[in-house]
Amino acid sequence: MEYPLLYIHTPPPARQIDDESTSIYVRKEPVPSLIIHQLRYFARPTNKERQLYLQLKNGEHLIGTIVKVKGEEVLIRALEQEIWLAAESIAYITAK
Repeated sequence: MEYPLLYIHTPPPARQIDDESTSIYVRKEPVPSLIIHQLRYFARPTNKERQLYLQLKNGEHLIGTIVKVKGEEVLIRALEQEIWLAAESIAYITAK
Protein backbone atom coordinates (compact mmCIF):
# COMPACT_ATOMS: atom_id res chain seq x y z
CA MET A 1 0.00 0.00 0.00
CA GLU A 2 1.30 3.42 -0.92
CA TYR A 3 0.95 6.27 1.59
CA PRO A 4 0.55 9.91 0.58
CA LEU A 5 3.60 12.13 0.94
CA LEU A 6 1.64 14.75 2.87
CA TYR A 7 -1.51 14.10 4.83
CA ILE A 8 -3.60 17.16 5.68
CA HIS A 9 -6.44 16.65 8.10
CA THR A 10 -9.48 18.52 6.82
CA PRO A 11 -11.84 20.03 9.36
CA PRO A 12 -15.40 18.79 9.57
CA PRO A 13 -17.92 20.77 7.54
CA ALA A 14 -19.03 24.00 9.20
CA ARG A 15 -22.31 23.71 11.04
CA GLN A 16 -25.14 26.15 10.64
CA ILE A 17 -25.46 28.65 13.49
CA ASP A 18 -29.05 29.78 14.01
CA ASP A 19 -28.47 32.87 16.14
CA GLU A 20 -26.81 35.92 14.69
CA SER A 21 -23.94 37.45 16.57
CA THR A 22 -23.73 41.22 16.79
CA SER A 23 -20.41 41.31 18.64
CA ILE A 24 -17.82 43.66 17.24
CA TYR A 25 -14.19 43.03 18.05
CA VAL A 26 -11.92 46.03 17.81
CA ARG A 27 -8.30 45.17 17.30
CA LYS A 28 -5.97 47.23 19.45
CA GLU A 29 -3.52 49.17 17.34
CA PRO A 30 0.04 48.45 18.45
CA VAL A 31 2.13 51.26 19.86
CA PRO A 32 4.88 52.22 17.41
CA SER A 33 8.20 50.72 18.48
CA LEU A 34 9.92 54.10 18.07
CA ILE A 35 7.71 55.64 20.79
CA ILE A 36 8.37 52.70 23.14
CA HIS A 37 12.12 52.94 22.48
CA GLN A 38 12.12 56.70 23.15
CA LEU A 39 10.10 56.29 26.35
CA ARG A 40 12.51 53.70 27.71
CA TYR A 41 15.52 55.81 26.74
CA PHE A 42 14.19 59.02 28.29
CA ALA A 43 13.11 57.17 31.46
CA ARG A 44 16.73 56.25 32.25
CA PRO A 45 18.22 58.14 35.18
CA THR A 46 20.59 61.03 34.38
CA ASN A 47 22.48 63.69 36.33
CA LYS A 48 19.86 66.29 35.53
CA GLU A 49 16.23 65.82 34.53
CA ARG A 50 15.42 65.94 30.84
CA GLN A 51 12.63 68.29 29.89
CA LEU A 52 10.62 66.64 27.12
CA TYR A 53 7.97 67.93 24.75
CA LEU A 54 5.30 65.28 24.18
CA GLN A 55 2.85 65.90 21.35
CA LEU A 56 -0.34 63.89 21.84
CA LYS A 57 -2.52 62.51 19.06
CA ASN A 58 -5.50 64.59 20.21
CA GLY A 59 -3.56 67.83 19.52
CA GLU A 60 -2.54 68.63 23.11
CA HIS A 61 1.06 68.76 24.25
CA LEU A 62 2.86 68.26 27.55
CA ILE A 63 6.22 69.54 28.76
CA GLY A 64 7.70 67.49 31.56
CA THR A 65 9.89 64.57 32.58
CA ILE A 66 9.25 60.85 32.44
CA VAL A 67 9.16 59.34 35.92
CA LYS A 68 8.31 55.71 35.11
CA VAL A 69 7.33 53.47 32.20
CA LYS A 70 5.07 50.55 33.13
CA GLY A 71 4.09 48.42 30.15
CA GLU A 72 2.31 50.81 27.79
CA GLU A 73 1.58 53.36 30.52
CA VAL A 74 3.85 56.33 31.24
CA LEU A 75 4.06 58.44 34.40
CA ILE A 76 4.94 62.04 33.50
CA ARG A 77 5.74 64.87 35.90
CA ALA A 78 4.50 68.14 34.39
CA LEU A 79 4.02 71.41 36.33
CA GLU A 80 4.33 69.81 39.79
CA GLN A 81 1.71 67.17 39.04
CA GLU A 82 2.07 63.57 37.92
CA ILE A 83 -0.01 62.24 35.04
CA TRP A 84 -0.44 58.64 33.87
CA LEU A 85 -0.63 58.57 30.10
CA ALA A 86 -1.21 55.75 27.62
CA ALA A 87 1.76 55.34 25.27
CA GLU A 88 -0.54 54.93 22.27
CA SER A 89 -1.82 58.50 22.76
CA ILE A 90 1.66 59.98 22.11
CA ALA A 91 2.31 61.14 18.56
CA TYR A 92 5.98 62.07 19.04
CA ILE A 93 8.56 63.06 21.67
CA THR A 94 11.30 65.67 21.40
CA ALA A 95 13.85 66.96 23.89
CA LYS A 96 13.08 70.49 25.09
